[in-house]
Amino acid sequence: MSDKMNMSRRTALKTFGVAAAGALAAPAVITRSLAASETLVVYNFDGLLGKVIKDHWIDPFSQSTGVKVEVLTMQGSSPPMAKIKAQVDAGRPDADVIPMQMPDYVFGVRNNLFQTIDAKDMPEYANLYPDYITPHGPKLVLWSYGLAYNTDKIKTAPTAWADLWDPQYKGKAALNEALFDQALQMVNLVAKGKPLPVDDATFAALTRLRPNLATLWTTGAQAEQLLRTGEVWIMPVWNGRVYPLKDQGVPIDFVSPKEGFFTRADPFCIPRGAKNPELAKAFINFSCTVAPQQALAKGLFYASPNQKVVYPPEIAKRVVVSTREELARAVPEDFEVIVDNLPDWRRRWDAWKQS
Repeated sequence: MSDKMNMSRRTALKTFGVAAAGALAAPAVITRSLAASETLVVYNFDGLLGKVIKDHWIDPFSQSTGVKVEVLTMQGSSPPMAKIKAQVDAGRPDADVIPMQMPDYVFGVRNNLFQTIDAKDMPEYANLYPDYITPHGPKLVLWSYGLAYNTDKIKTAPTAWADLWDPQYKGKAALNEALFDQALQMVNLVAKGKPLPVDDATFAALTRLRPNLATLWTTGAQAEQLLRTGEVWIMPVWNGRVYPLKDQGVPIDFVSPKEGFFTRADPFCIPRGAKNPELAKAFINFSCTVAPQQALAKGLFYASPNQKVVYPPEIAKRVVVSTREELARAVPEDFEVIVDNLPDWRRRWDAWKQS
């Protein structure tokens, strides 16, 4: 075997940090800590989103650097924050990179769970929209929350969240219980024209919707099944759950309601006390680059904060927020208020289910 082919892991990482920086846009200087790291441990989503991230973010990073990556699969779309807090408090987090929902991020910041990331360590930050950069990592995976509907059963496309209350959909609608806070804010857009506050008027409007509700779903896979079987004709859901089904021949489509739609993104953070923080930064920076972000848009129609990502026309419509102007149309959410009020909202939501 030639000396070139017998390149050591340390040499390969140094080469990656300098010669291959243009391809992966990793930090320009690969530190001793990064070069000596054995394994990068990354939390990942389950289902199709997790597969796309593994195929187009994790595996290319590993193949290009020679770095071994261990994946911890989350059940659903949120990491186990109570477990992570206990691990960080004990100085032994089990992962180096953790993607999460915005309420999880607020919880983590309040509990000092994350390392700060210096922009100088993240060259790709120069290409991201500034408001998608947090002190602890970039907000990636921009998913939009709108209305899915069955095009066989509903001949005239809905245009508004208020259409969910139409009596013709009695027993044919559904709501997301997993992110019930977003469902409550959607109800408020109809009842009040704004997402907050959640109060008696919110639950009164929710009660008026009850005759139309066939079920409350808790996972994206369950939502897909309800749409696939035709048991539910109309529901709020994420755009990335709709278009892959449509491409499989399921008679459904997606609309952004006129009252406004929600777009959320997932911060990718490094827990305080992580074993391989430099390697984690290299991976996160790579994940921000055009190729991984383009693959996510092509595979799941989730948008990117990277301004250099170009969407073909057929994909631009499906990602919903393909331009800065479209991102600005999304209804802003106050996640500090959401986290402050989640226990009370949960109590009221559970009481409403039992009433």
